[in-house]
Amino acid sequence: MKIIIILVLLTAAQCHAGWFGHDDYKERWQQSEQKLEHQRAITGQWQLASAILGTTCVALLVIGAAIGAKARKAVKHE
Repeated sequence: MKIIIILVLLTAAQCHAGWFGHDDYKERWQQSEQKLEHQRAITGQWQLASAILGTTCVALLVIGAAIGAKARKAVKHE
């Protein structure tokens, strides 16, 4: 019985464990990594732009509140 199992295993086609053994899959993996790095770069740019926009909006809110407070004081004193 052991001889039959050994013969079957020796004559069976060679199998690759996992999907990294083929060049096609390696290329797909590299393309996926490139896409992911590109998306990270774009996300970083959007984060920077939104941070600048948010900071500018807060600064304009503070400036507008200060101008409005001065305008109200000027109207009350007249």
